Amino acid sequence: MSDDIAFKIQLGIILPKLKDTVGDNLSNIIEELVSILSYGTLEGEDKVELSAVKEIIMKDIEIFLDNDVLPALDAKLNPPEPEPEAEVNEESAEEAEAEEVAE
Repeated sequence: MSDDIAFKIQLGIILPKLKDTVGDNLSNIIEELVSILSYGTLEGEDKVELSAVKEIIMKDIEIFLDNDVLPALDAKLNPPEPEPEAEVNEESAEEAEAEEVAE
């Protein structure tokens, strides 16, 4: 896919959906993180650096995607192939024959 088309898809489809579906919740999570980080700063020190907040959130989003979203999507797109019944039946027959010979 060309970079131009991918960029248009990102701006036209993905970003609006992200804003609509997770925008408010993500903003609340980030505000909570800023609040937690501000408790760790001493009075009179610099305020919380937004670049640090962004770095934490981006790492968490990557972990969330890697651990939850992408494995579920991969399982959906690439389900395990079931064993053909003929092979299973042949194996069962071979096992039964082997047990008869052993007796």
